[in-house]
Amino acid sequence: MGKTAEEYLHEHRTVVAYDILKDTVNALQARYIALSRAALGDPEEQKKWKTRMLQARDAVLCIDPKDLQAITDLTERYDAELRRLRRNQG
Repeated sequence: MGKTAEEYLHEHRTVVAYDILKDTVNALQARYIALSRAALGDPEEQKKWKTRMLQARDAVLCIDPKDLQAITDLTERYDAELRRLRRNQG
């Protein structure tokens, strides 16, 4: 038996949410890279931003791509971090 309309809708929402998560994390990683480059000459600060970049990457790699709630939660977490970094930068 095929999928119901509700199952297709849930799958579609999950795929879209996962794409949004990846876009959000890509933007966040770009911000981390910029902050790391701005900290040239401060190895500890550079290491901090590189570590955060790798943690974000690993979080996306470890998430279940079929778990809509987990995807949504992680997206909200990283979106808030990205907005905070943008606000603090001016």
